[in-house]
Amino acid sequence: MAGLAVAGWLYATGRFGIGPLSAADKDAAAAIEDGVEPPEWSDADAVACAVDDLVGEHRSPGLEEIGVVEKDGDDWNYTETWEHDDAVAFYEEVLDCTDDWSQAVAETWSLEDADCLGDIGAATMGAWFAAENLTIDGDEDEVEKDRAAAVEELDDCYLATPALPTVTAARGYRSVQFALDVDDSDDSEGAEGVELSAGQPGNLEPVTRDVVRVETEEGGERACLTVQAQQTYAWGSTGTADAETCGTAKPKRIFWKKVRCTDEPGCYAAELRYEGFADYESITATYTSNGGNCLSTTGSCRDTVVTTSGGRGRVVTWTFPGSYSGTFVAKVGRLRTTLRN
Repeated sequence: MAGLAVAGWLYATGRFGIGPLSAADKDAAAAIEDGVEPPEWSDADAVACAVDDLVGEHRSPGLEEIGVVEKDGDDWNYTETWEHDDAVAFYEEVLDCTDDWSQAVAETWSLEDADCLGDIGAATMGAWFAAENLTIDGDEDEVEKDRAAAVEELDDCYLATPALPTVTAARGYRSVQFALDVDDSDDSEGAEGVELSAGQPGNLEPVTRDVVRVETEEGGERACLTVQAQQTYAWGSTGTADAETCGTAKPKRIFWKKVRCTDEPGCYAAELRYEGFADYESITATYTSNGGNCLSTTGSCRDTVVTTSGGRGRVVTWTFPGSYSGTFVAKVGRLRTTLRN
């Protein structure tokens, strides 16, 4: 009779995990429920359901022993600290308490297919969510092992290489212009929008415009642009793709530009101009008239100048009498330009 009486008392008070929850158990449960924020893919009811299972297994003394709650007078406080196995079991229960948890997580993570999540299972995903959302005391290696195991399976299912934009190179003045045509419809499921970076290897910067200009030292030089696309998934993995596109700047050139002549009636004049040269480069122009002497009044058939910042400017202005009818040629290195009367 005494044994039956004690058993009845234990059942009625919920002591030692027997019978309904005691008042202390309920207070400890309430402290945990208030302290654990529901994950985005679930709600407070699922957390309460998981807490019920946790308290039913450990009761308040056991919860205090594993460090999840602590006694403060007549009150219980949630410590926010978990042992590894308890944290994993708790989040596995949160998943199980969530209606169609794999679909709920898939929708939150913008995954079209929830089947892979279901195949991965609540145990593996519970360990990942515990590692992400709870403070686990010690066992850091075990936590990282849990996280890595889940990430490996998630990557196998969902990780994809993001699509790169179409890049078209066009010649510019001492530069190459790279136009980027981005197809937003190519975003991979479960990933945030594509983040584009461009530049030289090791020095990529976020793309903020549709055209990226890569400068060259002088005209005619080749320039390349590396474009990298990245998509980051909810579990932290990143899909990356990159490609290089090259082009050539507009060639440097020399040319004649006719200007007003005031030396004598009927005369004409032209400036020899240059474009696309490197800054502060010494260049020498030579001249011929009909393939021979340039007929300069100074006797010199060459001019040497230092190019300006920006690589374009004037070498010299030649004037000709109205009676001149020859072919006048200027050369700078391999470049040549002809002034015809």
